[in-house]
Amino acid sequence: MARRSREEILKEVERIQEIREKVVAGEEVKRPNCGQTLMFFQKDSGRHPEIFCPNDDLEVLIEYDRLSKED
Repeated sequence: MARRSREEILKEVERIQEIREKVVAGEEVKRPNCGQTLMFFQKDSGRHPEIFCPNDDLEVLIEYDRLSKED
């Protein structure tokens, strides 16, 4: 696997942040790779808050305590 540049990594981080914002806001977001709708476990779901693809090709864990300190 080739090493990614700083710009490529920052672009990926921005893309994931955009996905997170849309999913948390209640928008239906489909994964471009497979077309599956991303799932969201909220803070009070009994599971670790996360956004994930049912095909297991994306998982984004959300740390609410950290987010609330930044706001």
